[in-house]
Amino acid sequence: MAVIDADEQVRDQVARQVEAAGIIAQSYDTLDQFVTRRAGGEQVVLVGDDTPTALGVCEHLRSQGFWLAVIAYASRPSLRRVVAVLRGGGYDYFSLPLDTAALLRSIDQLGDGNAPYVAARQRAAAARTRLAHLSPREREVLARMAGGHSNKVIGIELGISPRTVEIHRANMLSKLGACSSTEALRMYFEEHLLNGAAARPEG
Repeated sequence: MAVIDADEQVRDQVARQVEAAGIIAQSYDTLDQFVTRRAGGEQVVLVGDDTPTALGVCEHLRSQGFWLAVIAYASRPSLRRVVAVLRGGGYDYFSLPLDTAALLRSIDQLGDGNAPYVAARQRAAAARTRLAHLSPREREVLARMAGGHSNKVIGIELGISPRTVEIHRANMLSKLGACSSTEALRMYFEEHLLNGAAARPEG
């Protein structure tokens, strides 16, 4: 497990609690240090939700196309903050001092890294990376495809011809490396549903 916290005192306290519970902890001062020094075997990242924020860690992992279980903690977490982290891809959130028994139960739900939840999150991260290569118009076309709209309806909504929609559709499939529209839609729903966004047409 990785522990990231800019506050040395809090970081050491959390690491000691984790290790007392039987989990090997590797401490990092910052997200940058974690990125450059991590061994690569961590499945769980415990983050003090101050500096850096847990959302920043989640966003970095998504930008790299993979997912780890980001568990945030804070002395007095607000409900708004907890919701923001969980919707942003975080796995769990705890108050300090850590309830190590509850933390262990949460981690146990991850299994050995091949549990359905973990696999789904990893697919979502990979999907987001591919979708990031689409142009705004290609994303609009894909979002409307996800709404069940035909090329004709999509063209009317976007003010373009059905033929232009087909061109955007072909380019989109090529960029995604998708063999079919169904595969492209699977990526769309994985990225949107598993990362907390509503899967509905944009705009």
